Amino acid sequence: MLVANLTGIVCDGAKPSCALKLATSASAAVQSALLAVSGIEVSKHDGIIEDDVEKTIINLAKVGTLGMSVTDDVILNIMINKC
Repeated sequence: MLVANLTGIVCDGAKPSCALKLATSASAAVQSALLAVSGIEVSKHDGIIEDDVEKTIINLAKVGTLGMSVTDDVILNIMINKC
């Protein structure tokens, strides 16, 4: 279940797990809002985070475009080659 949930954030065509992906995303959004209200934040030294939100979004876009360029092919290959 955990692997389906976490890797499922990237759409893999698994229709029944779509609700799980949505729930995970909604939960993460609520958790992030609660942390922000409490003054807790991630620093520029963590992962793709920058001091400027626009730069952070650009980094995320790079992950989504450059980093995931072959994701569809890999997922499709896995699905086709299941026993």
